Amino acid sequence: MSENNEETTTIGARLKAARTAKGLTIDDLQQITKIQKRYLIAIEDEQFDKLPGDFYVRAFVKQYAETVDLDGNALLEEYRDQLPSVHTETIVENVDEVQPTRVASREQPASPASRVRNYLPTIIVTAIVVLILLFIWFMAVRTHAGSSSSTSADSSSVQVSSSKKQSSSSKASSSAKSSSKASSAKEQTIKANGSSDTAYTLTNGADKNKVVIKSTKAAWTSVTTNGTQTWQGTLKADGSHILTLPSNATTVKFQFGNATATTVTINGKAFNFNPKNSTSQVRTITLTIK
Repeated sequence: MSENNEETTTIGARLKAARTAKGLTIDDLQQITKIQKRYLIAIEDEQFDKLPGDFYVRAFVKQYAETVDLDGNALLEEYRDQLPSVHTETIVENVDEVQPTRVASREQPASPASRVRNYLPTIIVTAIVVLILLFIWFMAVRTHAGSSSSTSADSSSVQVSSSKKQSSSSKASSSAKSSSKASSAKEQTIKANGSSDTAYTLTNGADKNKVVIKSTKAAWTSVTTNGTQTWQGTLKADGSHILTLPSNATTVKFQFGNATATTVTINGKAFNFNPKNSTSQVRTITLTIK
């Protein structure tokens, strides 16, 4: 009897019991966590030497625990004596500071000729700058004199051009108003494809649809767009994740590891992917965007 009590208090037995209580198999857990099946079995059998390294032992155990609704950090702390420790090495490099000797760098007093040579580049640059400024001033005066004679002739053409711009601006404004009225009449809808509760169609969505995923408990979720995985991860209790679908998205597949604890909104509107109140936790939903 004492041997059975000791076995159930080990970390592997506790994780296995929590998984069994949730009705999950090792294959279900592999699909949710993306951890290889052999590593999950090694964790339950407490054969930690079969995992890639000490860091992965603690990381995989924590993700396993949160997927079966256990507190991962608390479990690691409680069974820290049964788990391998992660050691970090800090490398400190000492750098010597070298101060130059001032006595060796002292300069001898410069002669008058050398002082002139030192300032000669500055004098040349200053002279060039002055010449450039004088040339610019001369060209500006000449241009101003020529433009003043044509000011009166140009004023009439400016008035005609201004009236044309006002007319085109009013037309553009009325066109924009009519366009905004037409777009506001279209509302986003998400409907099931027939009687199916796993296939839906989104119409009148945004160019880049904003998706917000929330969970009340630890829940793994995967989002695949046009056959390419966009995001996957495990949310903690009361956690959320925001992602924006690309503009060319036509098919989006949602995979939920804890569907009953997960909610989804698209462009601020709720996506009711479980209208029949299914109690299945692992679900796959397909959304077609038109």
